[in-house]
Amino acid sequence: MVKRILMSVFTVIFVSIIGGLSFLYFRKPAQAPVSAARVCVTPERIARGKYLFEHVADCGRCHSGRDCGRVGGPPVPGREGCGNIVSTFLHGMRGLVVASNITPDVEIGIGSWSDGEKIRAIRDGVDKDGNALPPMMPYTDYRLMSDMDVESVVAYMDSLAPIRHASGRLSGDIEHYAGASPLRQCFRSFQ
Repeated sequence: MVKRILMSVFTVIFVSIIGGLSFLYFRKPAQAPVSAARVCVTPERIARGKYLFEHVADCGRCHSGRDCGRVGGPPVPGREGCGNIVSTFLHGMRGLVVASNITPDVEIGIGSWSDGEKIRAIRDGVDKDGNALPPMMPYTDYRLMSDMDVESVVAYMDSLAPIRHASGRLSGDIEHYAGASPLRQCFRSFQ
């Protein structure tokens, strides 16, 4: 009788653990729906977006090509938004940390993304496919940007020249930083 009770308790615990792990693995991050916003591109808005991109939000520090052979790793002109391997200049990070190509290139960049998807990525840290961006992307700070500022950054990103540059994918020990749940990272591999 005791053996049967223990076996039942063990079975319930085992099924609960498997069910919980499955839920954590398959769930997507909580996310707002993609807005239908269309950014009005004007020279003034592009200029403001460039200022925010380069100085205030500092998007270019990670997403633009950098000359790591020079002191301070200054940006390389003409490589704005092309993506970068961040772990080459942020020493001490484990694995390969990659900032995506955010130019309007359709195949490698975000040229196929709608303006609403770009705004959601900036503010909520959710990519076009509904996956969470790594928390190194400071979307929790960018969430506080005004609508005008976010739309200005998007207008500037849309004005960049499309650059066909694949920075790579996350790999190594950095996997636990990305995605919606820590458990998902135990099973998902990045090539």
